[in-house]
Amino acid sequence: MGGEKEWYFFSPRDRKYPNGQRPNRAAGTGYWKATGADKPVGSPRAVAIKKALVFYAGKPPKGVKTNWIMHEYRLADVDRSAAARKLSKSSHNALRVSIYFF
Repeated sequence: MGGEKEWYFFSPRDRKYPNGQRPNRAAGTGYWKATGADKPVGSPRAVAIKKALVFYAGKPPKGVKTNWIMHEYRLADVDRSAAARKLSKSSHNALRVSIYFF
């Protein structure tokens, strides 16, 4: 990567609305916007989904696109075990995590 370093971190998946599925990608002085199609990771069965995000400075819809790109990885939908189904909704949501690579 031409001397550049990659950074990664784990982050709980915050939701924009308490009862919705839409992720909250607001960040300090701007926001992360998804770009392109989701890409499956793993073959023959996808174990994760990769999503590209671009940082926009400011507030939507008038944000200014920057050259910062981040890749989000999250587990693909898998059959949940009986034990996982028994978890309460609040504790189950606490287990939702994404990994981000810069």
